[in-house]
Amino acid sequence: MGSANRGRREMNARVTRVTAALQGWIAQRPGEAVLVAAAAVLAFAVAAWPSGRHTLADPRPLGPSAYASVDALAHSFATDTVWRAFDLRFPGATRQAADAAWAARQRGADDRDMMAAARQVQHGLVGIALATAPDPLLEQHAELTRRTLAIASEAGPLVCRAALDGSLDLAVLLPAPLVKADATFKVLLASTPARRGKPLSPGAVFRALQPVLLALTPAQVALLRSAGEVRASGGARCEAMGAFYGAVARLPAERRRLALRAALQR
Repeated sequence: MGSANRGRREMNARVTRVTAALQGWIAQRPGEAVLVAAAAVLAFAVAAWPSGRHTLADPRPLGPSAYASVDALAHSFATDTVWRAFDLRFPGATRQAADAAWAARQRGADDRDMMAAARQVQHGLVGIALATAPDPLLEQHAELTRRTLAIASEAGPLVCRAALDGSLDLAVLLPAPLVKADATFKVLLASTPARRGKPLSPGAVFRALQPVLLALTPAQVALLRSAGEVRASGGARCEAMGAFYGAVARLPAERRRLALRAALQR
């Protein structure tokens, strides 16, 4: 009985704190009645949720998986040609991907979402490798990205968002030749020695990117400069990135290479 009373007191205290905070928030937003009402309902629900064993943070029950352990997952990645190339370039890459996927598994993810977590690790490694990649690989990356974003944009905002954060399963979206071209590019990227020399100076970066940015709308430029907006506006930022790579593709060869260096190798 004492435990139940204590639980009710804790819940009432949380509701009181949330109510007090909402009163001040609502007073500053008299013209946002619908938004305020929705926020109030959500905040009250969170505050009133029992704080005991069953909470919002509880992981979903684990469903069946093709992988019995994180070691089995790492072994599976190690048999893949692209992952082997990245493991040679970045020792421990397959284990890092397996750990990320298994962590998602422990949070209740199914195999599809586990693989999405692993792909995001590879996406990050691609970005690191691009920072020192030679011009031909930068151009391959730009063309593959342009074509991928064009297809993802037609598929909708959620697909665009997945394409941007690296979690998208390209085999589900792209035609087989493009999927194969992407895999070949990644093997080459991971296997090619890094470019020697210093990155472009800030002045050279500005000059290289200016004709590209002038081809975009102000809203697209703002989205490209705000990487955090990817989750808030995946579709719009996907279109902005597609427009960026489209503008790059229309430049003469030398200016195109300089623009890609400026964008990817700072």
